[in-house]
Amino acid sequence: MSEFRNGSLSVTTTNTTAYPEKPIQRTIIPEQMSAIRIIQPANGNPGPLGLFAFAVTTIISNLYAIGAGMPPGEGGQVLMGFALWYGGIVQILAGMWSMKVGNTFEATAFSSFGAYWTAYGYMFFPLSGMKAAYDGLSPEVYQNALGIFTFVWALLAIILTVGTTKSTVTTIVMFLFVDLHLLFVAGSYFGHYGAGDYPMRIGSAFGILSALMAFYNGAAALWLPSNSHILLPVGPVTRSKDSQEYNV
Repeated sequence: MSEFRNGSLSVTTTNTTAYPEKPIQRTIIPEQMSAIRIIQPANGNPGPLGLFAFAVTTIISNLYAIGAGMPPGEGGQVLMGFALWYGGIVQILAGMWSMKVGNTFEATAFSSFGAYWTAYGYMFFPLSGMKAAYDGLSPEVYQNALGIFTFVWALLAIILTVGTTKSTVTTIVMFLFVDLHLLFVAGSYFGHYGAGDYPMRIGSAFGILSALMAFYNGAAALWLPSNSHILLPVGPVTRSKDSQEYNV
């Protein structure tokens, strides 16, 4: 049953829920009768941008760390620009945009690793005085400071990894590589190894693998049926119906 009054259409429909004797009344306001037309803008997916920002900076950093084309551990001045801007600021922006579209996990991960790369790039900034502050101390003190810095980030990465266990196989593998990368790098600093020693090289190898997985995940999220003939499998993890109510 319907009735038109006060510029709106009142519609009464049959209730098929647990209380069928109570009719449901809905008021429909036609668009042409509304004084203000509200347009909801379409939201894009910031995920690929955040993943590519992480991937590009991570693979460049770790290629330098294993000595690709230069002595191991060099190339900081070149990396500084990528770390501050693409790996840092752009990834933080991707995190903020993820919060806008309601993806709490991506917002936390992208913003956190964006801050990591911003801090890392700042270490190589000439006017930061970061390394000069340790000139009067033994080299082991500076390595211990870097070890603490890296180990705390490894703890955060492990927490984020637990948050991926109901996502996709490729995302889980990517975060596991990040965990191993940070743990080996932290162990290398705490063990006072050099940049070309095996603990740092092993950690850098895991860093390269994590970057390659980030490239893959970013491409999988970017290549959609609407714009690409190539679709990449990501292996979604099966979830029970009872667990879906806890999604954020």
